[in-house]
Amino acid sequence: MCLYNSVLRLFVYNSVLRLFVYVVVVCPVLLSALARDSSVVTHGQEHYHTKDPPCASCPRLGRCVPKVQCPAHVRSRSYNPACHLEGSVGICCFTFREHAAESDHSARASTAISADDVKASHQKSRQTLAQWMSIAGKLLEHSARTLVNRTSPSYGHHLSVVTHDARAATLGQGGLLNLFAAQELKARQAISDDELALGFTEHTDGPFCLPPPTCSSPSRYRSIGGECNNPTHSTWGAIHTGFERLLPPDYSDGTWAMRTAKSGLPLPSARRVSSTLLLDGSHPSSAHNLMFMQFGQFIAHDISAGVVFTADNGSAISCCANDGEDLLPSELQHFACAPIEVAPDDLFYGQFQRKCINFVRTQIAPADDCSVGYAKQMNGATHYPDLSHLYGSSEEKLSSLREAGGLLRTFNDFGRELPPLTERKECLSMKEGAACFESGDAHGNQIISLTVLHTIFTREHNRVARELSALNPGWDEDTVFWETRRILQAVFQHIIYNEWLPLLLGPQIIKTFQLLPSEGYSSSYDPHVNPSLSAEFSAAAMRFGHSTVDGRLMIQSPKMGGVYESISIPEVMFQPARMRLRHFMDRLLIGLSHQAMQTVDPFVTEGLSRYMFHGGNPYGVDLAAINIQRGRDHGLNTYNQYRRLVGLEPYTEFQQFAPSAAQRLSSVYERPDDIDLWVGGLLEEPVDHGILGPTFANIIADQFDRLKKGDRFFYEHEPGVNPGAFTTVQLLEIKKVTLSRLICDNRDGVELSSQSPAAFLRPDVPGNEPVPCESPRILSMDLSKFKEN
Repeated sequence: MCLYNSVLRLFVYNSVLRLFVYVVVVCPVLLSALARDSSVVTHGQEHYHTKDPPCASCPRLGRCVPKVQCPAHVRSRSYNPACHLEGSVGICCFTFREHAAESDHSARASTAISADDVKASHQKSRQTLAQWMSIAGKLLEHSARTLVNRTSPSYGHHLSVVTHDARAATLGQGGLLNLFAAQELKARQAISDDELALGFTEHTDGPFCLPPPTCSSPSRYRSIGGECNNPTHSTWGAIHTGFERLLPPDYSDGTWAMRTAKSGLPLPSARRVSSTLLLDGSHPSSAHNLMFMQFGQFIAHDISAGVVFTADNGSAISCCANDGEDLLPSELQHFACAPIEVAPDDLFYGQFQRKCINFVRTQIAPADDCSVGYAKQMNGATHYPDLSHLYGSSEEKLSSLREAGGLLRTFNDFGRELPPLTERKECLSMKEGAACFESGDAHGNQIISLTVLHTIFTREHNRVARELSALNPGWDEDTVFWETRRILQAVFQHIIYNEWLPLLLGPQIIKTFQLLPSEGYSSSYDPHVNPSLSAEFSAAAMRFGHSTVDGRLMIQSPKMGGVYESISIPEVMFQPARMRLRHFMDRLLIGLSHQAMQTVDPFVTEGLSRYMFHGGNPYGVDLAAINIQRGRDHGLNTYNQYRRLVGLEPYTEFQQFAPSAAQRLSSVYERPDDIDLWVGGLLEEPVDHGILGPTFANIIADQFDRLKKGDRFFYEHEPGVNPGAFTTVQLLEIKKVTLSRLICDNRDGVELSSQSPAAFLRPDVPGNEPVPCESPRILSMDLSKFKEN
């Protein structure tokens, strides 16, 4: 029984009728009554989650959702009875994805901010920005100390987070203006901390308003920059907009200052956490290969690109003296500096007398409604999985990548199509003849296995474009290009949802969030769902992949009878010249298929935690420490807070963790409530038949659910929703495509002639033995279905 059996027995005798009354009448009424009783306490807060059997339907038009999709349920006095989801238990949500509970709305006083306060905040904001920009500009007078040297490992990291789009800096200054205005209103007590945290600032106008995009009649094709996807909210998911939040941020000042420990003391250095907890170790996956890891990075680069501040001339900011010998004096530090301190006795960096790892904060994005509020970091990519890292996110970038005939521009390397060469000095090795490639996001050279995927998709675009042009001789080159782009975007999305996500999340979470492709069209579009990435997804959960990286790439050669060479991954970061070797691409593809990825756990290869981007130096950058610091930069809440969000009990004692982790955790953090999200997520055991623990799995599942429901151009959406919808026959052809098909169709064919049907599983997994590329087990898309009648 749901509640109060005695009440039911008085009025209901028939068992069938008793069930009906419980579901339809008693459950909602009595739960509503209990919700008004603030004596029910869980997790140390006054909010009600019934321990009784879940209701079959939610009262008061509530929606039954996974807990991660109703952040208000962790708020004081929230009312969220349990309910049935697909194969699991969710909660009834009445506040959608808002951070505020119903009680927060009802208790909120409608206070108006005076015109004098607004005027003063605008004036103060402009003065503050002018002061900051003036100070930052004067730092260039000391450029030898305040800019990163090209030979420094930090320069390689800068290449990974820089944007060459001039729009970012302008919008970033607008974001700062609105942030400073919020800080001034807070200082004048015109806005409370709760109003800032819960987003109750819609009644304020900032000194900077984002220019709205011009959206014409519905286009058949996605826009380049992601704008105009949602007819009502035209900037949702667009480039240079802010990351959204699953929970309000944990800034020590409520607006932008980085998080401190619960005691008020500084958090432990991110390097100290990394060196103590995230050790080098090898724990190969029993089934998943390195292609799974690499495709995850390919997805991440497409939808997420944090844009860091740069100096006035666009150069990389240095926060460390003499390439890490110490922190720069405060008077020489840029306002965006948040350097990572390294202890003098650090077991690795101490050998080289390094006391500082360079770290520059992410630019701030202005709100689309020009309201003031806490800092939201800027995404330098479109938030949608739309292959923006292949096609670019601006008209100028796309124009530079296009070739005649609807093709993408390539570098013809003696008959082999490779991505076009870039004119920028982007690669660490610029010797004569060394290749450095252009991509839509300028990050395609970050590691050579990523360059291979850029090559595969570039070739696939040109292969499809040539065939479409032959099938439709009446099409001009623009039509050929846009139709090819539309098909490739659909193929990319299908591989994500059909092949990659199920292995990552496991069948139960896939079922709960309904992420599998449909039989035909999907009817899941919801114009009220904001698809924009969450900060938690971008700055923590999706970075699980750094734990899965193996320290070496095994280049396999069937002709040579096994492993041809073993390459340390720092040697091929921003050094893709090996792509010009005729046999290399096939051999690397074979190696990515055969080599096991590392499991998701608190182990990170020293290639990432000690030697990343080392160039000619004996040390490199610590990516694990940077991930931890980036989470703090983005104001991510603590690991325990996200455990609460997804429905797990928070840890109150270090001893509740596995013994191998408990002691090390307690040696760096004061208490469990201080643990960083990225660190805690790596410590969890994976969900059934998945790769991730439940916290990361829920955060990622929620994100891809929103990328499906909130994207009008999602490949499965029907013609009534998607202006560029495919016919049912065309959609069926797209759903035949797998990553194995793309590999087979775009390999060099020098040594690769067979491929496992499941590209993300190792060939030694039973049933996944390699088959010839011509095998019917690797289906092909019939492009004749795209011939225009």
